[in-house]
Amino acid sequence: MEKSLRRLVTVDRVLEISASTISIVLGLFGISQYYESNTIKPERIYSSTEAAGLLGMDRLALLRLVTSGAIQAGKGGNGNYLIIGQSLINYLASSPEPTSGADRASPPHAARSVSLT
Repeated sequence: MEKSLRRLVTVDRVLEISASTISIVLGLFGISQYYESNTIKPERIYSSTEAAGLLGMDRLALLRLVTSGAIQAGKGGNGNYLIIGQSLINYLASSPEPTSGADRASPPHAARSVSLT
């Protein structure tokens, strides 16, 4: 029993290292933006441009949500907003879906497929 548990832990660790290696390689080739591009990771910190893309809106719309307090964010050393993935998940969970044509002025995040991990 203990031997099989050790194998599971080892296999799990190998898969974790493989996933990290793939992410690094994709980043080196500049294609990491296409890998898991619709997945919001709660612990990851996103730039305002990345967060806007995940929510399916432009950056200015996202910044309005940040300044209104609908999405929590902090400012980095360069003055740009940094958003933790959990803030995006909270926003998606709390905002209602548009019900009529008049509501289409609101961000189109509800119409976009995003996976949460």
